[in-house]
Amino acid sequence: MKTLSIITYIIGSILLIISCFTVSVAATWWTGGIALLFLILGCIFQFNANKQTDYLRHHHR
Repeated sequence: MKTLSIITYIIGSILLIISCFTVSVAATWWTGGIALLFLILGCIFQFNANKQTDYLRHHHR
């Protein structure tokens, strides 16, 4: 999960940067929206990875 969150953060960041340089307004909104989706997915994956780590840390001693 941690690797997946890093990958989605990287993809989201790249798409966000690309959206700043598009000439079409529609393309800017679409790439920005997809970038936001990837960044939110990165947050979800990171939260789940931390939750899983905490579970393993507290319940498997």
